Amino acid sequence: MVSSSLALKGVLEKSRDAFESAIGARLELRFDATQAILAQLKTGTEADLLVLTAEAMEALRASGKVTQVRPLGSSGVGLAVRTGAPKPEIASVEALKRALVSARSVAHSKVGASGIYFVELLARLGIAGRVRRVVVEKGPVGLVVAAGDAEIGVQQLCELAPVPGIEIVGPLPEPVQRLTHFSAGIAASAANPECALALMELLRSDVARSAMLEGGMQPATSAAP
Repeated sequence: MVSSSLALKGVLEKSRDAFESAIGARLELRFDATQAILAQLKTGTEADLLVLTAEAMEALRASGKVTQVRPLGSSGVGLAVRTGAPKPEIASVEALKRALVSARSVAHSKVGASGIYFVELLARLGIAGRVRRVVVEKGPVGLVVAAGDAEIGVQQLCELAPVPGIEIVGPLPEPVQRLTHFSAGIAASAANPECALALMELLRSDVARSAMLEGGMQPATSAAP
């Protein structure tokens, strides 16, 4: 069982056949926001391999809930619109502010790292009360945009990239960008730690790195555990 942040959904699903062939076992994949996965772990939900934000993973390692941990990659926050829709100018912070304020609606996740940061960013930019927000309780923000229920979607680039029916406008401007780092870790209670270790290493292979680059994520360069 792999319990993964939505950030790695595209990579895991795209590389699933290759991974299953390499480890000789069928993968059971479960995807959710990092905070939701942490809550599930507290209620006894089991997993062999966890793929979460690096911050959450370090907390789990410190508490003895995971053993071996490996860095996987990082992703910034970006904007997307429905396929064929006009793309707003967001190259500067001022342009981003104008795009957000003028949008009919802006969707973001409720509990994901990008959603939490976006709410903080709106306050920091002084436009929190002027942006018409659509809060997505669960699942990819891109699906809401593709359905036409929001004009703009804001989420991790790696979570926007796999969603059909949308086009990525671009990343947030550098002065307000925030990278989120992701890691894989073997659960201390893993029923199949050998397969978990094999998969963790495959997630750092050339196949996985290629899928990450195509899916809006920068692979980790460090090989340190």
